[in-house]
Amino acid sequence: MAENINCGGFVFYNNFDSANLAKVELIRVPEIFNIAICENESRSCKSLSSDETSDYEFNLWTKYDCHGTEYQNNNRTWFYFGVKACSPGICVRFNIINLNKQVRMFSQGMCPVYKIIPGQLHWERIHDKPTYKVDQTSSDFTLSFTYYTPENQKAITYFAFTYPFSYTDLQNYLKKIDIKMAKRFITSTDDIYYHRECAIKSLEGRRLDVLTISSYHNILSVREDRLKNMFPEKYEERPFKFLDKKVVFISARVHPGETPSSFVLNGFLKFLLNQEDQIALHLRRMYVFKLIPMLNPDGVAKGHYRMDTKGVNLNRMYLSPSEHEHPTIYAARNLIRYYHNSYNVIEENLPLKVESACIKNQNNIRMKEIQQHLHTNVISNTPTRLIQRVKLLTLNERAKPESEANYECMFTTHSLDNTCCGEGQELSNNAHEYQDILKTKYYTDKAPFRISESNNFSKSSTESGLYLYIDLHGHASKKGVFMYGNHFTDPEETITCMLLPKLMSINNPNFHFTSCNFAERNMYLIDKRDGMSREGSGRVAVYKMTGLIRSYTLECNYNSGRLVNIVPARIRDGISKTINHLYVPPKYTPTVFEAVGAALGPSILDLTNNNPNSRLPNSQYRSLKGVRSYLKLTQMNSLSTSCNKSAYKRKSRHRSVNNHISGS
Repeated sequence: MAENINCGGFVFYNNFDSANLAKVELIRVPEIFNIAICENESRSCKSLSSDETSDYEFNLWTKYDCHGTEYQNNNRTWFYFGVKACSPGICVRFNIINLNKQVRMFSQGMCPVYKIIPGQLHWERIHDKPTYKVDQTSSDFTLSFTYYTPENQKAITYFAFTYPFSYTDLQNYLKKIDIKMAKRFITSTDDIYYHRECAIKSLEGRRLDVLTISSYHNILSVREDRLKNMFPEKYEERPFKFLDKKVVFISARVHPGETPSSFVLNGFLKFLLNQEDQIALHLRRMYVFKLIPMLNPDGVAKGHYRMDTKGVNLNRMYLSPSEHEHPTIYAARNLIRYYHNSYNVIEENLPLKVESACIKNQNNIRMKEIQQHLHTNVISNTPTRLIQRVKLLTLNERAKPESEANYECMFTTHSLDNTCCGEGQELSNNAHEYQDILKTKYYTDKAPFRISESNNFSKSSTESGLYLYIDLHGHASKKGVFMYGNHFTDPEETITCMLLPKLMSINNPNFHFTSCNFAERNMYLIDKRDGMSREGSGRVAVYKMTGLIRSYTLECNYNSGRLVNIVPARIRDGISKTINHLYVPPKYTPTVFEAVGAALGPSILDLTNNNPNSRLPNSQYRSLKGVRSYLKLTQMNSLSTSCNKSAYKRKSRHRSVNNHISGS
C-alpha cells in the first residue's frame, strides 16, 4: 500500500483500498496566513467563481493502471484520495493534470464527488462545475476544482472521480448480509435460500464471491459439483441444486472504475432479499440467481480504471480465459457452462456428439447420486419436517393441471412447524416417494430439461439451464442507462432479445431504450484502446458458447441521461394513482443506480407474463403481447428504412456512373 504524501502542510491520504494518487506538487501558498474561518459550513466544498483566487493550489497526478510495473498502460480516468488540511476554512484548488481526455463527459456537467470524515458520511457531488483543459501536445486532460477545508482540523476530506465502492466495501457489505441471513427462521418453502462462496482467488489472492439466491421450491438434497481448479476454501460448502429452475447470471465490476455497476447489482440484490415483496417472492420461486459482485477485485483494490494487475482488459478474455492468467474470468465462464448444461460438468472443446454423450452419462450418474443421497444426511441442520413438506409441496405442484397453474395455486405454501433452521442442519432422508417425484420431473413431457429418448442434448436458448445473462458496466460518453444485446437474423429472436430492454424502459424512468444497441457491428468492434474485439466480451462469448438469446451488457452513464420515461402505475396501485414525473433527467447517484437494479426484478417477470403487480396493463402497450407487437413494428420500420437507404445508395451510384458515361 502506498505511503501518505505530505506537501505544503497538507497530508494526502493514499493508503486505502481503491486509492491511486501518484504525486502531489504545491504551486501556490497564501500571502497572508491568518485567513478568516469560513462562516457558512455549507460552503465546505463550494467551488470559487473564475475571478476568485484560491489560497493554496496543488498539482496532482493520478496513477496509471498497473502504475510502475511492466504492465503500465494509458488508462488513468479514475482518481480517489483523501486530504487533511493545515488550517480550517481556507480555499484550496486541485489540478489533476494527467487524466484521460474526457471532454464530452465533463462538458455535460459531470462533477467529482466528496465526503468528510467525521462530519459528512455520505458522498455528494462537488457543488459547482469543475473546469478542464486539454494539452494539445500531450493530449493530457487537466481537471480543476476547489473546496473550502472543513472547520474540524482533524477531519479528512475524500475526493473521487465518481461514487466509490471498493473491494473492502463489498466484503463489509456481504458480511452484513451473511449475519442477517444467518439469523433467519426458515418456516416455508417461500423463505429465501441464500448462499455465499468463494469461486476462485484472484491473481493477488482476493475472493471472487458468488451469491446463490432462490427459494426452497424444488430444492434438491444434492450440492453443486466442485469444479476443477475452483472453490479453494475447503470449509465452504457448495450450494444445493434445484430442479426445473433456470439460472439468472449477473456479474459486475469487470472494469474496476465502473462503480455504477456495483450499485446496480446492490439494488438488485436488495430487491431479491426482500422477504415481503411479492415480485421478489415470485422471482425466487421461478429462478435461481447467481450473482458475481466483483469480477476484477485486484483492479478495484489497486485503484485501476479498466485493467487487471497485468494490464489485461478482462472483458475480452471470455472466449478462452486462462486459469493462471485470468482466474476470475476462468471461474465465471466455467460456472456459466455448468449452469447452461444443467449442473453437468463437461470438458472443454469436446465435439458436439461427444459432449451430448457426456451429458447423457452424467445425467444418469446424477440420477443415481440423487437417489443415493435420499438415504443419507445431506442437508445438514435443516429440520426433517421442513424438507419433507418441501417434497410434498413439490409433488402437489406437479400434480396440478396446467389450467390451475397460476401463482395462487401453483406456489401455495402450507404452515410449517415453527422451528429454527439454517442451511447446514442434519436431515434424515427416508422419503421413497421423492424418487418417483424426481423420475417424474426428469422424464415427463412437461419437464423443460428432460433427457430425450434420442439422447441429444440441445444447446439452444430454450434448452439451456440458463435463462438470462447480464454483465453490468459504467459508461463515460453515451448518456443514460441502456443495454447492448446481440444481433440475430431471425425476427422472432431479435424481438426476444429486445424485449427485456423495452420492459426496463417501462419499469424504470431512467432507462433509455432508444440508446440500446443490437447491431452485429457492436459484437465485433475493435477497441481503439487495446486493439481487442468485443467478440471476447461476456455478452458475445456467452451467446456463442450457449446460444442464449437473452445475453446483455447493461451500461450506466456516470453523470446523467437524455430523457426521463413516464413510468405507469402498477396494477394494485390503480390507474388513478398520481406518479411524480421529472421532466429533467436527474444527476445519477447510487440511489438512481440501485433503482435500475431493482427494476430488473419486475422486468424479468414481465418477460413471461408472471408479474403479480405489473405496470404493463397501465402502459400504452396494455399487455406483453402489445409490447411484442410494438417491437415487431419497430423492427419492420427499421428494416424498411435500412432497405430504402440501401436502394437510395444504389440509385445514387447508378446515376453517378451514368453521368460519368454520358459526360465522357
